[in-house]
Amino acid sequence: MNARTVDSFPLMGAQATVLAGGDTTGDAWEALQLDLAPGARSPRHTLAADKLFAVVAGTVTIEVGDEVRDTDGGPVWIPAGTPHCYRNASAAPARMVVVVTGRSQVEFLRGMSRLTADGPPDPAAVAEHTTAHGVTMLPA
Repeated sequence: MNARTVDSFPLMGAQATVLAGGDTTGDAWEALQLDLAPGARSPRHTLAADKLFAVVAGTVTIEVGDEVRDTDGGPVWIPAGTPHCYRNASAAPARMVVVVTGRSQVEFLRGMSRLTADGPPDPAAVAEHTTAHGVTMLPA
C-alpha cells in the first residue's frame, strides 16, 4: 500500500484538498476538493482558464454570468473569462470537486489562503497575487 501525504489548506470558510496538481498532469489541469462550511463563499471573479464545478455533497449556490442556480449534483462548466462565484447558503456542510485547465489554480488558492489567514487581506497584495495568476476580482 502506498501512503500519500494529503495536501490540504484552509480557504475562506472552506478546506481545500489538492486531488491533482499541474506537476502530475503535465500542466494540463488541476483538481481540488472544497469542503464548504455553512456560509463559505468565493468572491465574484474571472479566470484565464476553464473551470468545472461538481457538487458531490450538499447544495451550493453557483453564479455563472447572470445565472444563479442551487446545485446539488452534476457539473457546472465555466468557460475562461466568465464571471462566477459560489456560496454555501445552507446550514449544512457541502463538498465540491473543482477542475481547472492549466496550472495555476492550486498555487493561486494556496496564496489566497496565506493572504486571508489573519483576517481581511491587504488589497494591494491581493491585486498583485490575482494578476500573477490570471484572476480578476469583480464587484459582488
